[in-house]
Amino acid sequence: MTERTGLAFAATLLALAILQVAAVGASARGYEDMTRLEQRIAEFASRGGGHRQPRLDRRLRLSGCDVLPELLWYGTGESTVLVRCGGPESWQIYVPVVVAHDAPAAAAQRNGTVVVTRPVPRGAALTAADLKVEPATAVPGGVSDIGDVTGKIAVRALNPGEPVRAKLIATAPAVKRGDPVIIKTGSPGFEISAEGVAEQDGAPGSRIKVKNAASGGRVQAIVGGPGIVFLPGYKNARTGRE
Repeated sequence: MTERTGLAFAATLLALAILQVAAVGASARGYEDMTRLEQRIAEFASRGGGHRQPRLDRRLRLSGCDVLPELLWYGTGESTVLVRCGGPESWQIYVPVVVAHDAPAAAAQRNGTVVVTRPVPRGAALTAADLKVEPATAVPGGVSDIGDVTGKIAVRALNPGEPVRAKLIATAPAVKRGDPVIIKTGSPGFEISAEGVAEQDGAPGSRIKVKNAASGGRVQAIVGGPGIVFLPGYKNARTGRE
C-alpha cells in the first residue's frame, strides 16, 4: 500500500466514524413526542379562555428538541401557532388551532339542557314556570341555564319537552310598534326631547323607525329602554357617553 493510498484509507475510516457518531447522536435524541407537543400547543392556545384544539399533522417526524419548543401566535386572529425549536436540531412549524366544539357539549352534558314544560306560542315571553332542566343531556346549540332563557321570547312555537336552543329565542323588545316614545338627542351640557311613535319593535340597542309626533317626520333611532329612544350620536348630558 502506497503512502497516498494509506492516507486515503485513513480519511475514509475517519469519515465513517464521524457519520456513525452523528447517527448515534440522532438516534439517542430521537423524534419529538407529537402527543406531548400537541398538548403543549393546546394549553398555550387555551390560556385566554375557552378550549382550542391544534390541528397538528402527526405524520411529521421532527427531531427531538433539547429544550422546550417556543410557542408564539403567528399572524392575526390567534388562529395559528408558531412552534419553534432552538436546539442543535432547529426547526419550526405552523399549527392552526380551532375552537373545540365538544367543549360546549361537555358543559351541557354536565349541567343538562333546558326544555319546555308546556306549549309556548310564537312571540310569547318565557317564564321559569315554562322551563325545566333535563339533567345529563347534551343538545347542539342547547341552553343549560334557565336564567339565560327567562324573559326571552320564542322565535317560533315551542312544544312541551322540546330543548331550548339559542337560535329559538330572542331578547324581548323594550319598545313595540305603536308605542309612544320619547326621542332624545343632545350632547354634554344640554338635551332635547320630543314625543314620537315607534313604527317597529326593538330590543335595547337595536335601531328602529320612529315617527316624530309633532312634525310627522320619520327618523332612525336607537332603543334605550321602555319608551325611550335616542338619535344616533346622542351624548348623555350627565355622563357625556353615547
